[in-house]
Amino acid sequence: MTDSNTISFIRRLDRQELWLVLRTQIAEYNHHRLLHLGFIFSLAIATSTLLCILVLNHASKLQYHQANAQLTSPIGFYIVAEQGGRVTKSDFANLRRQGFTQITPVLTFRKHLANGKRLKFVAIDMLALSIANPAQYNHQAVLLTKAHLASLAIDVDIDPGVKSELSLADNTVIPIVLTTSEQWGRVALVDIALAWQLFPQQIDFSALMVAPLSEQHKQDLESALPTHLSLNEPWSYQERSGFADALHLNLMALAVLGFIVSMFIAFQAGEQAWHKRAELAMQLRLLGVALNTIKLAMLLEALFLVLVASIVGVLIAVALVTVLLPLLGLTFSQLYSLNMSGHFTWQWRYALWALLISSVAVLLALIKQFKRISTAHVTLSASEVTVRFPRRATLAVAVSLLLLFSWWPEHSWYQIMLKYGMLLIASVALLPHFLQGLLCLSGICFKFLGLHYFQLNAFRMDYIVKDASNQIGRRYLPLAAFYLALTTSIAAALMVHSFEGSFVRFLDQQLSADLLIRYHPGQKQSVETWLQNNRDIDEYILHQHTWAKSADDSVKVSSYQSSRQIDSLLLKSSSIKATPGCFINEQLALKRQLVVDQVINLRQGEQQYSCYIQGIYYEYGYPGFSLTLDTQQANSLFSGWVYSGFGVYFNPGSVIDKHVVSRALGLADDQIYEPAQVKKIALEVFAQTFVLTRLIAVILLVIACFGLFLSANGLELARKADLYILSSLGYSKRELFVHMLMQWCLLTVGCVLLSWPIATILANALVSQALPASFGWSMPLMFNVGSFAISSIFGLLFLLPALSIPLFKLNLRSDR
Repeated sequence: MTDSNTISFIRRLDRQELWLVLRTQIAEYNHHRLLHLGFIFSLAIATSTLLCILVLNHASKLQYHQANAQLTSPIGFYIVAEQGGRVTKSDFANLRRQGFTQITPVLTFRKHLANGKRLKFVAIDMLALSIANPAQYNHQAVLLTKAHLASLAIDVDIDPGVKSELSLADNTVIPIVLTTSEQWGRVALVDIALAWQLFPQQIDFSALMVAPLSEQHKQDLESALPTHLSLNEPWSYQERSGFADALHLNLMALAVLGFIVSMFIAFQAGEQAWHKRAELAMQLRLLGVALNTIKLAMLLEALFLVLVASIVGVLIAVALVTVLLPLLGLTFSQLYSLNMSGHFTWQWRYALWALLISSVAVLLALIKQFKRISTAHVTLSASEVTVRFPRRATLAVAVSLLLLFSWWPEHSWYQIMLKYGMLLIASVALLPHFLQGLLCLSGICFKFLGLHYFQLNAFRMDYIVKDASNQIGRRYLPLAAFYLALTTSIAAALMVHSFEGSFVRFLDQQLSADLLIRYHPGQKQSVETWLQNNRDIDEYILHQHTWAKSADDSVKVSSYQSSRQIDSLLLKSSSIKATPGCFINEQLALKRQLVVDQVINLRQGEQQYSCYIQGIYYEYGYPGFSLTLDTQQANSLFSGWVYSGFGVYFNPGSVIDKHVVSRALGLADDQIYEPAQVKKIALEVFAQTFVLTRLIAVILLVIACFGLFLSANGLELARKADLYILSSLGYSKRELFVHMLMQWCLLTVGCVLLSWPIATILANALVSQALPASFGWSMPLMFNVGSFAISSIFGLLFLLPALSIPLFKLNLRSDR
């Protein structure tokens, strides 16, 4: 036989050996289908959990960055009118004649639909847009997106590009056309000339938008403005997107935690699915199969797992992103004025992310198995070796992490998350020791109750407790996953409850007036005269604000003229001195590192102002920076005031219906608000803000219970010999089922008990440290039994079927 023939023969033998090993692995998958399917699905869940948030963050950032870049004129400033008036056409014409071509008029107003919903109109000069992009813009109709039209619940059958009609509550008929341009958010976009034609009562402009200017051009424009107009700087896109980035970071933290929970499950599933792989590898070695062939087969199987986990993970992630992206878009639009379409578009980079995440998941799940099987000492697996749970090692890890936790700084969001992440992992390491002590205490309680109060089978109860204690090591990973998910869910529920309680209290104080009245240009004097002469009115307050700068930050400056406005501030801290000054919101205090009794410097154009800080107040309805001071001081120092309307307080025992006020003043219904209306709308926005947090917390619980389902199926299946012994000792099927279920329940109740104090610490860190580092505001932690009970009950409700189904099936099949 020649050398070439010999080499060819050897290669053929190697391929046959590899095919033999691969067929053996396929047989393992067929023999233990549920275990291997569960393992693959757990890897897919780990992939989809992290991939979903990565895609969600990337897609949302891309959409609102594009929306901001594609607006016809990026806004650097607003020109607004004083005294609640509007910018006139002659004002606009005069500025244009002076060479200021960077200004664009805008008119905004709202109208009621026939079904009671309100539609916001934004009117701009759309002629250039309709010429440049006729497919998306039409200056002869009102433009609505398909999603916006659907949200208005209007029964209008309209096709893209086809003009239809819509009737408003006042019977005004407007032409509408669907547009695919979603950069403007959920508004009705209309050409300003058409708006004047359809709504003759809407005159002039609401404001003028100004493109970003150099400092010199800005000064020239300010000097050219008439006295009744002023230049205001809006809340910049950079500031808004900065707050959005903080929300992205918090979502990513939840996603990483979800990935960790999923990896606990995947590692446990890998242990169960590959339980006999070492013995199988030993048998193949005895048959003469080369170790390199076994390694190659393992590598091919790992690549197969990566591919399948990536495909399934991508499918799950796409389904989740499709549901969550519109919710995230609505949150960004309402809270941060960041417009995005909410429609998910697939990008190939997401597939690469999925492959990378699933590769890491497979490596972490099977690294121990790979190391065990691919070594030359695989024959040691022929005999059963009892591996003791490393109690001392886990205790040492827990103590080390707690010491590191006490030393770790907390100056930034990342440091805070790492610090309390250490506490969470330390509690996971302490979990088996806590369960051991709890079971010991439970055994003593069962004995006491059995002797004095109940007729309990002392032997069986004692055996349940001792057997559960011996099973802690084997069941540690799924229990740790359940504990992590439950702790996260309770902490999130406490945070949401604290925010809801603080927000409601904030709204109750802010909306303390009995009526809120807005007015259009020319109506202010008549409204104020009526308020002065009405004997049922105790007091009325004019709400006004303007803009100033503190360093490089835009600050909304408001004024107060009544003690009721001071009482409406939800103070975090206040000065004990009687020195007159101003109040700033918590966001500004945290950003500028200010406390009470210090001085804050403001500027508006050339005007400079130094203010003594009397107090710092919580402000949840506005995520920017704000300051409030006495009206008399404010009017003498600042200009460019925008008047939002009157807050009206009735005399005790007096009530004036809003419809009576509307008829008496000749105002439209949408100009008069009852505080309950505003509060309801604000709470609806609040509910949407934390829907993602709640959904992810629920998903974590479902994932953890899925892990318990796999573990109960696999771990109890491995104990068949013990169950047969118990059956021979007289245990019925029902008693075996109760025996195993009680053990799992004791351990999971222990997880619930440990999760409560740890979740409280985490929730307190979130509301008092992580939220200020992320969004610039905090809140007091509010305890609520429901937050603990609901999360725990949901966790146990998910848990019972997850445990009962495999245990019940196992007992039915073991009854021989």
